[in-house]
Amino acid sequence: MDDNEKVSAKTNLEQELLNPDKLFRTIVRIKKEALPLVPLWGAFLFKKAITSIVGDPGAGKTTFGYELGGSLCLGRPYLDIPSEEPVKMLFMDLESADSLVSSRSTLVFQDTEVPNFYVYNSPDFYLNQIFQVAVDFCKSKEINLIAIDNQTTAFATRDENDNAEAAKQMKIVRKFANMVNAAVILFHHTSKANLPGTRKGTGAFARARLADICLNVNVVDEEHKDIICLEMSKNRFDDTDKVLWYLKKEEGKFVRTDPPLGTYGEPKVNTMIYKASAEVINILKNGSKGELLKFQAVVAEMTLRGYNENQTDHAVRKLKQQNRIWSPQYGYVSIK
Repeated sequence: MDDNEKVSAKTNLEQELLNPDKLFRTIVRIKKEALPLVPLWGAFLFKKAITSIVGDPGAGKTTFGYELGGSLCLGRPYLDIPSEEPVKMLFMDLESADSLVSSRSTLVFQDTEVPNFYVYNSPDFYLNQIFQVAVDFCKSKEINLIAIDNQTTAFATRDENDNAEAAKQMKIVRKFANMVNAAVILFHHTSKANLPGTRKGTGAFARARLADICLNVNVVDEEHKDIICLEMSKNRFDDTDKVLWYLKKEEGKFVRTDPPLGTYGEPKVNTMIYKASAEVINILKNGSKGELLKFQAVVAEMTLRGYNENQTDHAVRKLKQQNRIWSPQYGYVSIK
């Protein structure tokens, strides 16, 4: 291709990208054209989305990640929530040598062999240095869940408090998630000030701002060092999901527990809404894609499956917000 052809091709591409019909659209059109979110696990993991898990060193973040990923790779529900599809995981354990990886996996899985659970723990490269190799590997193995533990060691960070640098790092993680079509868990350490909400993580706030979901892992107190509180401080896909769960560490695994006396939160883990949402999707999938069903018809089907109208309405509203189903006219719903 000569220089004139290159200029012409560049001009045509710019004209295509700057087409006003593509740049400026009505909300109605965007809602019709938008692809549905693809959940992987409950309201916590979505494909092409970044879930930031922030907590104190030693709180159990890595163990939580191993147990979550391993359970889903084995086809088992975790915290009573099943994955939406078979899981294949790459765990980038950037703080652990082979001996620690082996020890931790034995503690969590005992002698159970976990298929499709891959680990990268080389200290020789940062994520941006092996980016394309990692992308190619994930595509070849059909990886749909990636854990990066942790954000600081994944990059050659010069200034933890530099928002511009943090934004560039998050852009690489976002590109990784998009190119592989995977959900990404990004582990991060808590701040010294131990601030609440999305400001809990150390350094620049751009990390929390550019993550899709933020989960805080807090040790309850000195009296309950074996209990962590799992708090969702941000969820771009479902602002109604106010998670505040308590998990107790027993023999290397986390099990559900009630809030200790003097604390507040949900008793055990309420997974009804996730199961109800899956049932609604199954009901809509029984018809052809795009077929409209009256909401009351969905309620009738859900009643046969043990869910009342209020639970069905909650599930439908959650699925609409996640763009997995839509309502082209009042009183009707359809799968995207």
